[in-house]
Amino acid sequence: MPNPARASARRTFLAVVLALVVGLVALVLLQPDAPPATQTRAQGATAARGGGTTHAMAEPTPISPPAYLAWIPGGFSSSFRDHVRTADRLAATVVIAGDTRWLTASHHADGTVADDPVPPFAIPLDAFAVNPVEYAPFLPGELRDEITWALNAGEGVLGARSAKLRGIGVGGTLSFGGRQVRIGAVVPDETIGWSELLVSRQVGDGLGIVDDRYLLAQPAGAITEAGWERLVAGLLPEGTPIRTVAPGGSTYMRVASGVNPPIVMKRRFGEFAARVDPEDPAYLTIDPRWVATHLATRSVPLLGGVTCNVAFFPPLVRALRQVEREGLGSLIHSTAGCFNARTVARDPTAPPSNHAYGAAIDINAPENAYGAAPTMDERVVAIFERWGFRWGGDFLIPDGMHFEYGTPPSG
Repeated sequence: MPNPARASARRTFLAVVLALVVGLVALVLLQPDAPPATQTRAQGATAARGGGTTHAMAEPTPISPPAYLAWIPGGFSSSFRDHVRTADRLAATVVIAGDTRWLTASHHADGTVADDPVPPFAIPLDAFAVNPVEYAPFLPGELRDEITWALNAGEGVLGARSAKLRGIGVGGTLSFGGRQVRIGAVVPDETIGWSELLVSRQVGDGLGIVDDRYLLAQPAGAITEAGWERLVAGLLPEGTPIRTVAPGGSTYMRVASGVNPPIVMKRRFGEFAARVDPEDPAYLTIDPRWVATHLATRSVPLLGGVTCNVAFFPPLVRALRQVEREGLGSLIHSTAGCFNARTVARDPTAPPSNHAYGAAIDINAPENAYGAAPTMDERVVAIFERWGFRWGGDFLIPDGMHFEYGTPPSG
């Protein structure tokens, strides 16, 4: 005859074991989507043998040495890099070149295909190029040799998010038409300026990376933020618009440091393949499959029908509803739209605009022309910022009509 006490104990034991298993599974599933800290060559070799990508165990992100940042619209002149190296009070400088390059294929270390966009479409990639010797002082000590070794060997360095998006690691390759770059390291995004791909200047020249986008510097002594701005301004033609940032002054210490870099936009709104308009290279034709999956036309408060990324509608609707609730609806008169497949500032070598992702909207455009003093009501701006938008009126060249995806509100 069954022993009731023993049966009860068995049921209790099984319940405890089941609870522990469920708890462990939940703990794994609820881990944040954090990028891997780095990937070594040995791990890349392991990934190649196994036909996959093996990342390092989660570790604290290595900290780069403090650096001052400066950038100007459109990039620096070809002579600026030599000029800044002669400047007094600067112990180390590096000018980083950066352009959108068009990825035609990527492969895993074992040769299997990772990306294979259908011609004539290709994937816009945010690629930077540096002189490894000049860049070395700005790298974390624990990653300096890994990164400079790869660059000096003519190999590319991927940011962790870029590697995860591609699904490739060390030993993999990226193809740009007839040119191919082998991946020599995968590192935290912050380490390489949130670029998707970093190469040496020599490799960059072959890929067509020609525009000097931003400057990092380490002063020889103490310097104030105002002093840093005056120093850089003195190296440029008088009246040049300039944005300077002290160490740690922005999340993204790179060109356009106040807005999300392309890799962040891709992770949030989906990566697309596209082709350049042969008559106007600042405009793109995006793969219709991406358009069908990621874009929709919906009616939103105050503006009516707009075509946006489906992931962009929730914050947009919430912001507009709050504008209505606070009795400010009459301040919004018109929209110039959301989706527009073009590059930033219509620069053919710049990254796709947030409008190309359907993740920005232009409001009251006639009264807020690009480059003019904004007239957007500050209360409307405050509401949009509360819902995680960035306002173009704060850009180096003001764009008062423009609200784009920024950081989602907490809570």
